[in-house]
Amino acid sequence: MKKVLFLLIGLTLLTSCEKEIEFNGEQSDPKLVINSLVEPGQRVEACISKSYFFLDTPNTAAPEDLVASLYVNGNLMGEMTPFVDTTWDVWGINEYHLIPSYYNDYCPQEGDVIKITATANGFDEVEGTTSPLPKVVDCQMDVEVEKWHSRYIHPYFDEYGEYEEDSLLNVWGCLNLTLTITDPNPGKTDCFRLTTSKSNGVHDGENWRYISFEYDDPIFGATIGENDFFDASDLDTRPEGVFTDMLFDGGTYRLKVKVNFECEVDETFDPDFFRAPFMLEHLSKEYYNYLNTCNQGDMSLQIWAEPIQTYSNVTNGFGIVAGRDVNTKWLDLPIEDPR
Repeated sequence: MKKVLFLLIGLTLLTSCEKEIEFNGEQSDPKLVINSLVEPGQRVEACISKSYFFLDTPNTAAPEDLVASLYVNGNLMGEMTPFVDTTWDVWGINEYHLIPSYYNDYCPQEGDVIKITATANGFDEVEGTTSPLPKVVDCQMDVEVEKWHSRYIHPYFDEYGEYEEDSLLNVWGCLNLTLTITDPNPGKTDCFRLTTSKSNGVHDGENWRYISFEYDDPIFGATIGENDFFDASDLDTRPEGVFTDMLFDGGTYRLKVKVNFECEVDETFDPDFFRAPFMLEHLSKEYYNYLNTCNQGDMSLQIWAEPIQTYSNVTNGFGIVAGRDVNTKWLDLPIEDPR
């Protein structure tokens, strides 16, 4: 009992000890922030806001007089137009500021160099420039059914305890995927990211599916599974799903993936519901650097380690202006129409 009493007293003393520390450092002025991920064939969009000092009330709303401009290969294409409101009131109590988005209808092509600038009164002019936009990567996907089971279940009963006519088709199984990636630029370092749907469980009325992914591959040195295609906790300091062509420069690389699935479908069967996307992204150098530093910051023990400086290529401000090209492969689960 004495030990318990001393423990309670100690906890009380520790929780009641507070010391207010006065900040004596230099207060930084707000700067403009540009974040844009550009894809060939898609209109150029950017989220443009401003930073704020950590002791100030959060307010990322961009200045009302902000002007954003788009340059392609050094040529001015025109100004960018805002298309999201800057302020959003939540519950009538706290005011949250959305990051306003800007767009230009120009659709760049592979190899284009994109520059976005932003100016506003009281702020330094900022700009961010991509390296030449990457091209789509050839990726072939072969599917092999390892296990496949199906049965009808009767989840509904009438008042007499008998099965009603309605039934659900329950399907579960396992697929083996082989993704063959071809290096698009022999002799040059290319960066890639392989991702899939962020949600492994999806419901639509009575229809639902659950998918998990597993693979063991020397390029990552880890077995990956669970919700996402890759789990950053297994990849040391590498960002999730990101890799280079260091091991297959000028050639091809094969990733073997095992897909476990379970589904239920009813009379309103829709084959498109049972499809899962695999996206192979070809990353620009600045986007690869940005993902690397973001991942390092997420994984480090910030109370013990030095802060990780997130990569930025925006001069006089903050943010990232980068490029990617995406090759999307759709996996059709082997489910037949139950009716």
